[in-house]
Amino acid sequence: MVGMTTPGEHPKSPMEPVNLPPVKDTPLRRLQARVDEAVEAHGPGPVSAAAVRMLAGRTTVEDVTSGLVGTLTGDGEHFSTEATGALVLTGVWHRTALAAVREALGHEDAEVRAAALTVLGVRAEELRADHAVDRALVGEVHDRCGDASPEVRAAAATALGELAEGRDLELVVPTLTTLVMDVDPELANAGELALTRVADRLDRPDLRASTDY
Repeated sequence: MVGMTTPGEHPKSPMEPVNLPPVKDTPLRRLQARVDEAVEAHGPGPVSAAAVRMLAGRTTVEDVTSGLVGTLTGDGEHFSTEATGALVLTGVWHRTALAAVREALGHEDAEVRAAALTVLGVRAEELRADHAVDRALVGEVHDRCGDASPEVRAAAATALGELAEGRDLELVVPTLTTLVMDVDPELANAGELALTRVADRLDRPDLRASTDY
C-alpha cells in the first residue's frame, strides 16, 4: 500500500528534499574550481596576469615556484597550458588581457583558438563597457567562422552571438545563417543559438533562424 513503511523505517516527510543527481563533473568545472582556489590564495590580479602569461607561452619562474601554474593546470589535465591560460580568463578578467586573447585567435593550436573565442564571448559585457567591441574585433571573430576546425567555427559563432552589434549584421547574419544549415549538428546548433542571441540582444526577432529548410 502507498505510504506503508517497513519495520524500523521512518516515513519520509512530504517536505523532505528530493535526492537530485549530482552536478556533472567536467574538465571545465574542475578548472573553475582551480581558478577559485588560485584566486583565494593569490588574489584575482596575479591570477589574471599569470593566465595571460600562460596563454602567451611566457610563464615565469615565480609563476611555477609559487604553485600558481600548478594549481591552474591541475597536472596538465585535459587542456594545454596555453588553452588553460585562456579559459582561466573566463573566471577572472582584467582588461589588459584583451591583446593576448586577440593574438591567440591566430594560434596554431585549434584548442587555443577556440578557448580565446570562448573568452571573448564570456567577457562581451566587460569588453563593451570598455568600448573594446568594434568592427575590427567582430571582424576577427567572424574570420574564425571559416576556420579549418569545427570546434573553432562553433566557438566563433557563439562569440558572435554575444559581440555583434547592429552595424555588424550585414557581415554576421549571412555567415550564421549558413552555419545553421551545416550538416554538422553541433555547428548548426551553434549558428542557430548565435542568431537567437543576436535577435534577443538587439530586439530583432526577425533575425531568428528559420526552421523552413
